[in-house]
Amino acid sequence: MPKKDIEDVRVFTVTEVNLYLRQLFERDLLLSHIYIKGEISNFKVHTSGHAYFSLKDRESRVKCVMFKSNLSRLKFMPEEGMQVVIRGYISIYERDGQYQLYAESIIADGAGELYKAYEQLKSKLSSEGMFSEEHKKPLPLLPKRVGIVTSPTGAAIRDIISIGRRRNPNIDIYLYPSLVQGEKASIEIAEGIKYFNRYSDVDVIIVGRGGGSIEELWCFNDEAIARAIFESHIPVVSAVGHETDFTISDFVADVRAATPSAAAELVFPDKQQLISYIKKIEGHLYSSMVSYIKDKKILLNSLTSRSSFRHTETKILNYRQSLESMKQNLDKAIKNTIEDQRNNLYIYNEKLNILNPASYLNKGYAYIKNKKTGELIKSIKMITNDDVLNIHLKDGYASAVVISICEGDKNE
Repeated sequence: MPKKDIEDVRVFTVTEVNLYLRQLFERDLLLSHIYIKGEISNFKVHTSGHAYFSLKDRESRVKCVMFKSNLSRLKFMPEEGMQVVIRGYISIYERDGQYQLYAESIIADGAGELYKAYEQLKSKLSSEGMFSEEHKKPLPLLPKRVGIVTSPTGAAIRDIISIGRRRNPNIDIYLYPSLVQGEKASIEIAEGIKYFNRYSDVDVIIVGRGGGSIEELWCFNDEAIARAIFESHIPVVSAVGHETDFTISDFVADVRAATPSAAAELVFPDKQQLISYIKKIEGHLYSSMVSYIKDKKILLNSLTSRSSFRHTETKILNYRQSLESMKQNLDKAIKNTIEDQRNNLYIYNEKLNILNPASYLNKGYAYIKNKKTGELIKSIKMITNDDVLNIHLKDGYASAVVISICEGDKNE
């Protein structure tokens, strides 16, 4: 090519070309958010924590990289030959000029539709507030009865019973036997939760099973179970799978336990730890009371040693002395009053004795009544001939018939 022609065109560097191609990839809507299905090959995790591998099918392959932050969020570790669906974006690694798939998430092939349904249900229930913390009920501190909904033959029930008996044998355990995988499992699990709410007085319910594949755990992503947990007035602990497994029931439950064993650790308080804790609190309480009493004694001694307290004490003693003096004076006044009243009573009694008609009878006097009318005869004018009169003396009376009447001092 003539020199003049070369000078007339723009010449790019390799870096500029690769950068331009990267920008093209990143602006492409399809390549910026893509799902690719294939088989994992040459999967390796670098010391940096990033994963490098290839995704291939029968005819082609594409190099892939998954950064540490995304890899740590996976619920499983990809393996050689595993069929997967990868979500991510395609771009160019400028240094090598090679395009590659930047994986953001990896789903085991065959679980794609399940995962889509899982996300849809999760979004629906979340929008209804079923995952909200305000609806979470606290676990009882000291439950008396624990209800369990799980398989009667699985490892989960054995682990829960073993740990529960070891930690606190005084707590009763009630099992509602249920399938924990398959089409009918969700119905039986939901019925178990409802049964404990209707007919039993358990304090907490554990719902769960041991680990398994996403298909085996899928029944715990059922809406019927989610609503049964949400509507339960009894606190529910979800214990499904292993630590990395999350199901819809985990989000709805009041407490999520990583495993059935972890659920037992949460629900069954350790009896020996409680005893030790109570003794510790008892010791603190005793020490606090001793310290409190000691401090109050010091304060009391300090107050009683002050001059103001002694002055107050002196005033109290003076008042007490004055009160005693007043009491003595009052006692003396009461005695004098009683004596004066006793003397007056004697005088009045004597006067009454003098005025008593009976005293005159003792001196030989008598009083006369009309026998017929009972009228007291006070005048000769009250008597007529032939009246019968009773003459009362000190020791009785005598009846007499009036034969004559004389007025004044006349005698016959």
